Amino acid sequence: MSAGNTGQGTPDEGDDPFAYLYRPEGGAAGQQPVAPRQPSYNQVRPVGERTFGGQQGYRQQPSPDARYAAPETQGGGYGGPPDRRRNDQDSRRNGLLVGAIAVVLAVVLGIGAAILFSDDEGGDDEAGGGETTEPTGGADDGDDEGSSEGDPDPEPSDDAEPEELPAADITQLSLGGGAALEATFDGARSDSGSYVALAGRQGATVSWSFDFQGEPGMYYLYTGYSVITDDQTMSFSVNGTPREDPVKLVDYSPNDEWDTSWVRTFNQVELVRGQNTVEYTCGGSCDAAIDELFVTDEQL
Repeated sequence: MSAGNTGQGTPDEGDDPFAYLYRPEGGAAGQQPVAPRQPSYNQVRPVGERTFGGQQGYRQQPSPDARYAAPETQGGGYGGPPDRRRNDQDSRRNGLLVGAIAVVLAVVLGIGAAILFSDDEGGDDEAGGGETTEPTGGADDGDDEGSSEGDPDPEPSDDAEPEELPAADITQLSLGGGAALEATFDGARSDSGSYVALAGRQGATVSWSFDFQGEPGMYYLYTGYSVITDDQTMSFSVNGTPREDPVKLVDYSPNDEWDTSWVRTFNQVELVRGQNTVEYTCGGSCDAAIDELFVTDEQL
């Protein structure tokens, strides 16, 4: 067969050395079987297609079995083996973070312990403990300062001075009915040395108003005076209420001199918190001089 044969039909007997195989018995010439069509050498076939025994070949396809497929052909792709280096880096980073937190906590605890122990040692030194040689003035100051900061507001001491009770200023009294402020003779106990003259002035009045912030109740009203004759009296009232007991001006001095006869007498009065007023009146015989008025909570 030449290169230009197209492969159509069968070759002639002269050209086919096996032609006798196609003859019928008896040597009679009969119809020769039609040989299958042979493909031409020049016919183009798809890659992978083959012929076996005159039959059309088949194209070999990849196996659909997923068990034998390459990992990269499976759905979702293949991520490859785990990155061990990345896992090592994450573990190292977590370890460093935990270590840093532990260091910070240790520093904070160390600072707190140092402050606590330093305070304790300072208190021991201030109290005179330890190996110090002698206490100094600074240690005493430290003790005072510590006690003032740690203790609440101290309660008032029993030795504290009581509130000062009222005492009259002779020059500030309200005078009426002929009463007058004088300084003719000496010995008056007022700050100015003057006194209220009442001798021979029947109906004269002396009024003293004052503010009282003590506890309401009974107190002693003292009247300082000078007389040279007995049986002198003055009536008085407290906060507008007349008293039944007069102020008795007894002559306790053995001589008859005004400047050497200064004495005191008292009457118990009830005072209220706030404004109080005491008023004296010469109703009868009232030859006297008044040099002081004051209130006490006990008898002198």
